[in-house]
Amino acid sequence: MDKTEKATQHKRREERRKGNVFQSKDLITGVMILTSFFALRMLMSYMLGRFDNALKENIYVGATVESFTIPTGASLIYTIVMNVLMLVLPILGVAMLTGVLMSVSQTRLLFATELLKPKFNKLNPIEGVKKMFSLKALAELIKSMLKIIIVIIIVYNTILGRLSVMPALLAADIFMSIAWLGDSIFTVALYAGLGMLAIGFVDYFYQWWEYERSLKMSKQEIKDEYKQTEGNPETKMRITSIQRQMSQNRMITGVKDADVVIRNPTHYAIALKYDINRNVSPVVVAKGKDYLAMRIIETAATHNVEVVSNPPLARALYDAVDINQEIPEDFWEAVADVISYVYNLKQIRI
Repeated sequence: MDKTEKATQHKRREERRKGNVFQSKDLITGVMILTSFFALRMLMSYMLGRFDNALKENIYVGATVESFTIPTGASLIYTIVMNVLMLVLPILGVAMLTGVLMSVSQTRLLFATELLKPKFNKLNPIEGVKKMFSLKALAELIKSMLKIIIVIIIVYNTILGRLSVMPALLAADIFMSIAWLGDSIFTVALYAGLGMLAIGFVDYFYQWWEYERSLKMSKQEIKDEYKQTEGNPETKMRITSIQRQMSQNRMITGVKDADVVIRNPTHYAIALKYDINRNVSPVVVAKGKDYLAMRIIETAATHNVEVVSNPPLARALYDAVDINQEIPEDFWEAVADVISYVYNLKQIRI
């Protein structure tokens, strides 16, 4: 089946629940590289100072140790490791925070338990071969080659432009050499990050296109989904019919408590009940036409409820008032005459 239709909202929600969303890892990588090395640039003076102190401290400890024992070696290694961590942790923290924020911004804080379930179909070698020669695999290969080429070009051009300075560094102070090396690394990282960012933006739109293409549905799938979510039309009609029947039965049950039924003479029937302590005017407890009107009349006769024939009033009340509503003021006089008639008729019978 040709999948030419855009995915429905239901399909999108189901795919998101399964963890199927799109995001560009290249865009995340590009932003991480840039923010990490901007942080490195801002923290460079702190890191150089920290490196200077650590170097002096370790040289001093090594020079003052009379005998090198296992505890002494362990203490020295611990000091070196802690100094290294203090140097790299700020940069790693910035990189991790950037990666998390970029991922959350693209996936909108998605946590899908479906991804944690084992999927044995991934072990199918035939499916694996198909994925290797798919359009997505080709795009990933092209992106990887572009990234490698861009990094090689940037590193080559950066080093080529600084080769003339390298001989002078042999006679320079160690910290000047470190500063030059840091500036070179920053320049490489900056241009590499910008290149990765450009690839990331292109990749983001490609991932969006690929995601939308993978979600497309056929017309038959949309029809099937409609039947599942909205219900089969035949089943819905059956349910609606049963609900209507139940509602009518409840309404017919209320006729036995009515004060009067106004009819026309068989096409329409309106059952009214008036409780002077609860209502301002009589309330319609049941109404119907044709077959339902006959049921109302028969139920009224069974429970000795007076039935009065008044075609114009019955038709007007049927159109104007819903069940369990009080009659409008326009009908008060006409209905009062009917109720008065029924009351006098009961008095005569008594």
